[in-house]
Amino acid sequence: MDPRVFGVGDCCSAFKFTHAADFMARMVIRNALFFGSAKMSDLIIPYSTFTTPEVGSVGLYESDLKERGIAYKTFEKHFSENDRAICDDSTSGMVRIRVDAKSDKILGASIVGIGAGNMISEITLAMQTGTGLGKLSAVIHPYPTTASAIRVAEMVVVNKSMGKLRLVQPFDRPCVE
Repeated sequence: MDPRVFGVGDCCSAFKFTHAADFMARMVIRNALFFGSAKMSDLIIPYSTFTTPEVGSVGLYESDLKERGIAYKTFEKHFSENDRAICDDSTSGMVRIRVDAKSDKILGASIVGIGAGNMISEITLAMQTGTGLGKLSAVIHPYPTTASAIRVAEMVVVNKSMGKLRLVQPFDRPCVE
């Protein structure tokens, strides 16, 4: 390995996506021209697979969390319970958000369904800005939209003094652990 050779994008990253390479290149330019110190490892990179149905994901998967020994909770909302998806007759799929077991910090999310590639950006923004699941659930979405399924945690309350998440009202479907 030659320390005088630098690379960004597909040649040096596990993320083989155009948008990831674009952000890496922009980071290199900012660091070089403006004496920045940003690191590629700090990037939160979402991705989408444009299949039928679409799949959007960001952050850590359940398998990653288990492998790293991170305690987490998973909250899930199926599109079969979403009025817009019902009206559009596209009820297959769901939103799944993984949070730290002791706080509402979002560790990762997956969306499967029509428009998943567009919807994952809202969760990516929450992760990038440190917005927890409690505040994300307070975002008002137009009705009816499939994006309102992101309000998966509408019944979640963060009790910071106890350091625990608790459900005020259980979901129709059990949460996945």
